[in-house]
Amino acid sequence: MLKVLAVADPAVKVYVDENLNLLKDFPETIDFNVVPWSQYYTTMLDVFAGKADYDVIMVAGHLWLADFAEKGYLAPIELEEEDILPVILQEMKYKNKYYLSPSFCDGHMIVYRKSILKEKLGKIFDSVITPEEYVDAASKISSSGTPGAIAMKAHPSEIFTDALPFLRMGGKDVYDTETLEAMCSEESIIKGLEAYCGLRNYAFPDTDTYGNEEIALTIQNGTAAMAVTWSGQLGVVYNEDCVDKEDLGFSTFNTAWNVTWSFAISGGSKNKEKANELLRFLRSPKIDAIAGAHSGAPVRRQSYLEGKDNFPWYECQLSMIEKAKPLPNMLLAGDKNGVLYEEIAEAFGGRKTPAKAMADAKKRIDQIGI
Repeated sequence: MLKVLAVADPAVKVYVDENLNLLKDFPETIDFNVVPWSQYYTTMLDVFAGKADYDVIMVAGHLWLADFAEKGYLAPIELEEEDILPVILQEMKYKNKYYLSPSFCDGHMIVYRKSILKEKLGKIFDSVITPEEYVDAASKISSSGTPGAIAMKAHPSEIFTDALPFLRMGGKDVYDTETLEAMCSEESIIKGLEAYCGLRNYAFPDTDTYGNEEIALTIQNGTAAMAVTWSGQLGVVYNEDCVDKEDLGFSTFNTAWNVTWSFAISGGSKNKEKANELLRFLRSPKIDAIAGAHSGAPVRRQSYLEGKDNFPWYECQLSMIEKAKPLPNMLLAGDKNGVLYEEIAEAFGGRKTPAKAMADAKKRIDQIGI
């Protein structure tokens, strides 16, 4: 038997869906344990510390790869490149070795109601827009008397990555790609955070409690004119519960970020050969097409080409994946990004000014080290 630890994301439910039964053709019993996001990181660290026994674990792509590979938490894997998107293949590597096997992508996608944008703005979004255009649209829709023009994924556990396109709108990023130094106190990033916090004026009052499920619901029932969500949520959004699906339009940011949730083999696994077989099975063209249709974010080019007529966001999303800018591979990335989640939540909640929050973030991240 192989034991798998996976995060409780809607995109992951496809693997344990009893009706689909995707694992039935794999010649080994699979214990697929799905853990809530709020508990996932600590559960994963228990595996690495030898306190829990799993052969395969889900890893948030480049966010965690450097740390986990350097510490020996992950075993190198066998990966046939085939038609997996090249930018995704690059993310699976660390120091020229493959450690990750791609499952689905979570990148910034904008979903909006075409009828509302046509009425309020006189046009719909292009397939790629700037954060400034998004803010302007939210302001105009709100000023026309539309309550809750936007939904924001501003729960403290989501807020850093939700804000990231806006932090980047001045042309700089939160970390220097060469030195890995925190750059979050730069003036352009502070202005980006000010713009992001300003969006709260056009959002639902309780938007700081919103995660994936709340965003999906506001899109599905048409209460929000637009929202930013993850590409790995779009299959769930675009299901039979969605009101007037044909009214949904899709766009992305020119400052988008993407991470590829992936499967990895635990360095402590005693079943590495069988685990490699499972990873090969899970990223196969057949499984990628089926799982991708449910998550909305496959990893193979052929899945996008074959599914584009059924999934209207595929063309835009493929462009997003290929052009999105990742965060740099960093040691202690979880600790450093955790500071940004905390400080951005302080600014969004009005407890600190954006300038103060980013200055404090810079100081705290510098103390963690490079």
